[in-house]
Amino acid sequence: MTALAAFLIWGNFPFYFKLLHEYDAVEIIVHRVVWTFVLLVFVMVIGRRRLWIDEIIKNPKQLGLTFLAALLIATNWLVYVWAVTHDKVLEASLGYFINPLMGVLLSMVLFKERLRVLQKIAVLLVAIAVGIQVVIFGGLPWVSLLLALSFVFYGAIQRQTPFNAIDGLFLETLLLLPICIFWLVQSDTVSSNLNFWLSSDILLLMFAGPITLLPLLLYNKSTKMVRFNTLSFMGYSTPSIVFALAVFYYHEPFDLHSLVIFGLIWAGLAIFSVDVAKNR
Repeated sequence: MTALAAFLIWGNFPFYFKLLHEYDAVEIIVHRVVWTFVLLVFVMVIGRRRLWIDEIIKNPKQLGLTFLAALLIATNWLVYVWAVTHDKVLEASLGYFINPLMGVLLSMVLFKERLRVLQKIAVLLVAIAVGIQVVIFGGLPWVSLLLALSFVFYGAIQRQTPFNAIDGLFLETLLLLPICIFWLVQSDTVSSNLNFWLSSDILLLMFAGPITLLPLLLYNKSTKMVRFNTLSFMGYSTPSIVFALAVFYYHEPFDLHSLVIFGLIWAGLAIFSVDVAKNR
């Protein structure tokens, strides 16, 4: 149930970010970083989490990798929020459908892992889908690709650090915090005004903290309770929910062009899932 709850929260993110359409996308991400950091401070203090300090003292270079990871996850959040607030929820769902297949491709390029036959077919179908989008329909699905690539590279960098998800996110938000504060101070936005921070209007933006942290805590707990195969298959529920919201709730156009692109991606995911089931 903890894993399902995490995926359901992530899948329903569009409902929350649609409420923030009046705010600038960067402004939303700044608040997401700030309030997630505030909550994580409590988590770190209550849980007496100190191992990350020892790791940094032992190897200060880890901060550089963590900062790079922070920039990538901030980019991922920014693109997602921009997509949702600009009625491109369908493209956002496509990005997260592509994500696991991008991860397979990256493992081949960065970690020299050899792809199995089914993995090669799955990645090829994604390449064909993107190629059709570019050649026939005349445009690169940049929102989808940015979401997938930023998250995949974020995961690849996290593999090189000794921090778990909670400690890693705490460090990432800590490193992003000065940039966010600087942006708020020099920007001409609603929340750069001190009066806004003292009003009830800020409550909706503050909620970005708990909705970021809660599913992560649930997911972390589920990794110790649920088999990897089950968790992998359940992970598809998030983009599936986002896709359903885009088509049936927000009524974004889903024509033959979209059906061809998504059909190829879904076929690739099906083949990829069969490969996971066979080899885990």
